[in-house]
Amino acid sequence: QWSFTGRWSHPPAEDVVGALDLGGASAQISFLPGTPLRDSSTRALLRLYGTNYSIYTHSYLCYGQQQALKMLLASLHQGNSSSPQTSQPCYPRGYQENSTVAELHDSPCVQAPSTPSPAESLRVTGPGPEHSAKGRQSSFCSASQQAGFTNLPTLGLEHPQAFSGLYHSLHLLNLTGGQPLSLVKASVRQLCNSSWHQVQERFPSLGSRQLRDACAASSYTLALLLQGYSFDNSSWPHIHFVQQVASIDVGWSLGYMLNLTNIIPSEAPQRVVGLQRSSWTAATVLLSIMLILTFCLLTALCCLKGSSAYERL
Repeated sequence: QWSFTGRWSHPPAEDVVGALDLGGASAQISFLPGTPLRDSSTRALLRLYGTNYSIYTHSYLCYGQQQALKMLLASLHQGNSSSPQTSQPCYPRGYQENSTVAELHDSPCVQAPSTPSPAESLRVTGPGPEHSAKGRQSSFCSASQQAGFTNLPTLGLEHPQAFSGLYHSLHLLNLTGGQPLSLVKASVRQLCNSSWHQVQERFPSLGSRQLRDACAASSYTLALLLQGYSFDNSSWPHIHFVQQVASIDVGWSLGYMLNLTNIIPSEAPQRVVGLQRSSWTAATVLLSIMLILTFCLLTALCCLKGSSAYERL
């Protein structure tokens, strides 16, 4: 970081913030742990401005927002594979769409059934009377436990930055401004209890797919942060949901690019020593005098050479 004194310095440990990222295919977490890391596969060494940092970083493949929803729908279908209809508890009431089994298993994150029938049609509907908010949360909570989120080391961060899918899913409900966890839960619950018509009226500018996944995305965000990363009522206010930092969009691609291109120097740049204005003025005057004297000397030599040639004639 650049200080007001005009010198580069590395940020102290208390100013290093964690990064929580949620994409479509995977979820990422990186932070400076409060305890030494035992698993070398999750440790990354970062050298920044002459200082070494031992960072915990891990990517949970297949636990991004889109793939998590696909895995949930596939598990619901496999539980009742004999029926051509599957009810998704995170879709709005009254919503329905036609799909095929092939579209459901077109991802390496979803295990194909033992007796596949890819051409089989499948009707996916919103929740029925038997589904509840508790059932939605239990489905995502079991997924987070299977992914091993509960094995995280002690969080050594005070103000984690949550972005990408974590930001967008709650920003839709205006819940990224430091609202208490109780209000966030109540707002998500109200959204998930809405019908397909109510959701369309509330968010008329969104596409059908965004409207369909609004409840699922916000529910998965809560499950990931609370059950996966173990945030609670006391630590929830410390999460900063951000889209930009210093007018630059935050995302894993930005950090990956900076790491590969080495734009951030690993050492503090050397100090550039320049001349003062008075020194520049004196040097310019001296150089001008030398040029004038040189011109006069050359002129005198030419004149002497011309006069000597005339006398010989």
